[in-house]
Amino acid sequence: MRNIGIDIEKISRFQDYLEDKRKYSRFLSQKEIEVFESFSSPKRRIEYLAGRFAAKEAIIKAVNKAQKSFSYADLSILNDEKGAPYLESKVLSEYEILLSLSHTDDDTIAIAVLK
Repeated sequence: MRNIGIDIEKISRFQDYLEDKRKYSRFLSQKEIEVFESFSSPKRRIEYLAGRFAAKEAIIKAVNKAQKSFSYADLSILNDEKGAPYLESKVLSEYEILLSLSHTDDDTIAIAVLK
């Protein structure tokens, strides 16, 4: 099966999440929380939240036809040594999913391609 998913989010939507671990723990994995909490720049922190949320929404859209059941926290969007995003997930390990993320000052967009 091949499919594609895309999502765009207003970065400002995540302002209230910055200092509320209860809120960001709903959709970040433990590995993502560790990365997020290591950032000191508020701009980088909010971009990270918006980007991870958008990537997970794009992944859900890409695998929707597979009728898989999982939570946002089951997905870890990490970065390789060159900064490229990739998915780490036990629940979707049978899929090869390519990711791309981009930000403007106001928005973040994510594309997930299910190969």
